[in-house]
Amino acid sequence: MINKKSKIFKGDIYCDQKGLIFEAYNIQNIDSTSCRVIFFDWLTSLDQRVNQVKAISDLLKAYSSRFPNHPMTELLMEGQKKHLETGRRRRVKNSKRAI
Repeated sequence: MINKKSKIFKGDIYCDQKGLIFEAYNIQNIDSTSCRVIFFDWLTSLDQRVNQVKAISDLLKAYSSRFPNHPMTELLMEGQKKHLETGRRRRVKNSKRAI
């Protein structure tokens, strides 16, 4: 069997092999709920060797300038922000065990 590439251009970003994020940006009048479903599907199908934070950052670089007010851009920015917030949390010792 010959391995043929699809004639449909789905973007050339390494972390969006299925073109899910690309398609989300091209759906007319998509809402944030639909973007969340697509994002979750993208995230679960992402190769485990790919750094999720870097992938989100690369997607933002590729799409945010062309689609600044798109719900997917807002979702990607939210995901990036949440990761930065959780990365800064300090571990608090359990005071009950010290007693």
